[in-house]
Amino acid sequence: MKKLSALFLLTLCLAACGGEKEFSPDDGDMQRAENVTIFESKDSQKKWILRSDEVDFADMNNAILYNPHLLLSENGQPAAEVTGKKGTFDYSSKTVSIEGNARVRSFTEQTNLSTERFFYDVENDRVWSDLPTVVTRGNTTVTARGGIETDSKLLVIEFKKQQTSLPQDIKELQEAAK
Repeated sequence: MKKLSALFLLTLCLAACGGEKEFSPDDGDMQRAENVTIFESKDSQKKWILRSDEVDFADMNNAILYNPHLLLSENGQPAAEVTGKKGTFDYSSKTVSIEGNARVRSFTEQTNLSTERFFYDVENDRVWSDLPTVVTRGNTTVTARGGIETDSKLLVIEFKKQQTSLPQDIKELQEAAK
C-alpha cells in the first residue's frame, strides 16, 4: 500500500511538472494587466489617479494604456479628467500621453478641451497639447491651432495660434457668462 501511494504521488508530481512548453515572461498576455490603477499621493491625498482598462507592460520604458482615464485632483477633490482611446506612461520622464479623441474636462472651471493628443507631466503638474485644440466654455469656442498649455486644474490656459468663435448675439454671450 505504501509503495502504491508513493508511486501515485510520484506520478502526480511528474504530471504537475511536465507540460508542453516552459514558462516565459515573453508569452503573449503575461505582461498585460486589466483594470489597472496607478496614482500619486501627497499629504494623504491623491494628486492624480490613472486608470486603464488594459495595460501592456512589455516595453521597459513605457506602459501602453488602453482606454486611459486620468483624474487630476486639487485638495483631495476632483479638478479635471483626461480621457482617450490609447496612451502611454513614460517611466523615466514621468509623462502620460493620452490620444485618440482625447478630451479634458474641468470640473472646477466648467471648461472642455478636445484634440487628438494630450500630455500630462507628473512632476510639473502640467497639461499640454501640440495639435489643434478646441476649448469650449458655455457657448464660446476657441480653437488653438498650435495647441494649449495649462496647469492640471485648467485655471490659466495658454493658447498657441488661437482662433475664436463668439456667439451670434449679445444675449448668447450673457447666457454663457451665467
